[in-house]
Amino acid sequence: MDLYINAEEAAAQLGVSITTLYTYISRRGIRSQQVPGTKKRLYWRSDIERIRAGKGHTVISPAVIGQQDSELTLLTPDGPYYRGQSAIELSESYTLEETAALLWGVDSTSVFGDTPAVAPVKLRALYDVFKDATLADKAIGILPSIERANPRAYDLSHEGMCRTGADLMRWYAAFFTDREKTSCEPLHIQTAAVCNGGDEVADLIRRILVISADHGFGAGTYAVRAVASTGVTPYRSVLAGFAIAPGRRNVLGAIGAIIRLLSELTTSADPQSVIAKRMQEGEDLPGFRIAWPYVNGDPRARAVLKHLQRIRGDDPGVAKALAAFDYAEAELGRYPGFGMVNELVARVIGLPSRECLYPLGRCAGWVAHSIERYAAADADPPVANYRGILPKTS
Repeated sequence: MDLYINAEEAAAQLGVSITTLYTYISRRGIRSQQVPGTKKRLYWRSDIERIRAGKGHTVISPAVIGQQDSELTLLTPDGPYYRGQSAIELSESYTLEETAALLWGVDSTSVFGDTPAVAPVKLRALYDVFKDATLADKAIGILPSIERANPRAYDLSHEGMCRTGADLMRWYAAFFTDREKTSCEPLHIQTAAVCNGGDEVADLIRRILVISADHGFGAGTYAVRAVASTGVTPYRSVLAGFAIAPGRRNVLGAIGAIIRLLSELTTSADPQSVIAKRMQEGEDLPGFRIAWPYVNGDPRARAVLKHLQRIRGDDPGVAKALAAFDYAEAELGRYPGFGMVNELVARVIGLPSRECLYPLGRCAGWVAHSIERYAAADADPPVANYRGILPKTS
């Protein structure tokens, strides 16, 4: 799909005149770029489709609550773009470390060095305390101790925060593999060590981590940016993302329901009937919620499914899940989301129960947002638009 369309096409899609289209540019936030060597402009297709679908809103002034600029990730119907580069295309060859460096605006070798981070003296005792916790909860409980053991974490220069980000991601991988020190091995290789499948699975994990690195301004990113603006280290700001991950409206918060549905699909003799029955009885399809701008399915999920089918297409569970996904799309116009596809991958590669790969990838984006928000040097709290009861006049 072309990301831009010309003025005539844009006006036709919106059912307005060219003159009215020009007024929409500022009022409704239509982005455009000039055609080199001409006075003509091309218009961002996603913005036109957003307004056409009734989702357009008047552009909010930067002074209004919550408005923040970012140069990191653009969401399009074709998937996320990290600093102008397609995340899905990057996943064909990039490592998570290289993706993080792209988002952070540094060279990967300058921050992902061969010096391990210092571990707290009583790290094993902390591991024992959180042995039954999820990885997110383990990170919340242990990362502050790791921060205190590493004085260089308090260097909030751009370079310092990048180095801390690299240490943080390696520690999360260490939690994943239950190690008491960080490793300089590529993060996808470290993670694959707890799974089944060798090089093929390691490559699949690499792809998922790259595609997971950032996804715009979700709730977790807003939380991370708010905390980062106060001047804490990336160890602290990233904790905000982990803290809200289990929320009922987040993918991780719905993982139990996704697991149950996927279990039904992969064990049923007729997986299509599982989907049909749920819809007939008015039940939800967890893992099939698709957010804007992915109106025709999540391209991240499609990319992972395509590669999973290539390397594990003969797996009975994969075959049944794919049949159910195809049925849901053809008959109901419903598409599996990235969380559902991640859980399918977890089953196939033997990932530890109830854990997901993409929080490790998302650490790269959260660190990038921490760096960007802190650099904005604006820690003033937003002013609430109070709509409650007004004081009585005397």
